[in-house]
Amino acid sequence: MTESGSEANRYLNTPSITSSHAATDDEKCYEMETKYGWKLLRIEPLDDPTFEVNCIFESETEFPNYLED
Repeated sequence: MTESGSEANRYLNTPSITSSHAATDDEKCYEMETKYGWKLLRIEPLDDPTFEVNCIFESETEFPNYLED
């Protein structure tokens, strides 16, 4: 099976390092992207009653540790 040019390109343009954070809905992924300045790559569904989606972000992402302030 061979990939079309656009399929192959999609994989070439995908960052090699990604991070994921579970969320209760799609909107929370967009909120994290805006609040923390992370680049949202995609949203994947989860089979979980609480966390319905997995937000996939470019590069390593980490929530700030507010206890260190």
